[in-house]
Amino acid sequence: MQQSQILELFKPENEIERAIVDSEVFRTASQFRTHGRSHPERLVYVHIQQILAFIDRQLWLSYRTALRQLALTHDLGKYFVMRDAQGKVVGGGHGTISERIAENFIKDPRILYAIRIHDKYVHFYWDEQKGKRFDERRFRRVFGAPDAGLATLTRFNYADSNSRKKDSIIWFEDRCVELGLKAEKVYISEPGVLL
Repeated sequence: MQQSQILELFKPENEIERAIVDSEVFRTASQFRTHGRSHPERLVYVHIQQILAFIDRQLWLSYRTALRQLALTHDLGKYFVMRDAQGKVVGGGHGTISERIAENFIKDPRILYAIRIHDKYVHFYWDEQKGKRFDERRFRRVFGAPDAGLATLTRFNYADSNSRKKDSIIWFEDRCVELGLKAEKVYISEPGVLL
């Protein structure tokens, strides 16, 4: 994809966004074709576009800058994930790699942490769906950290899952409230996130 096409598709709203979409890493990694059940749209840049459109439909002015930065960078690491012969990830997962990429553009530690953990809640959800015991200590360690930014992270997770069922995010919010990590349930205060 040409640089002019990328700028037209993503319409950067500030200098950080412009630096991200102007970068070679964005041009390359955003064209990665994903595999598996997590992204039915397959191409990372199409997924990013869907997230940005979802964010545009919400009244999230105070979250907008952080959410857009998350959207542009959260899956760039997928292109660089290494797997062994059995298909297991070796080295860092895509969230960790995406965080390292984002450090070149973003300085806010809360956004960087959210990039790293953006999809960790799903693993807790899947484990519980398989009948495994909920690991509260591990959950608190990941989502109770000062940099977790749960209000932003939760909204991002709704945007990130805009083309999929939202059961896991509702589960995540319910767990966070039960454990006192956050007070608000976005799906109740802002039911539009479920559409």
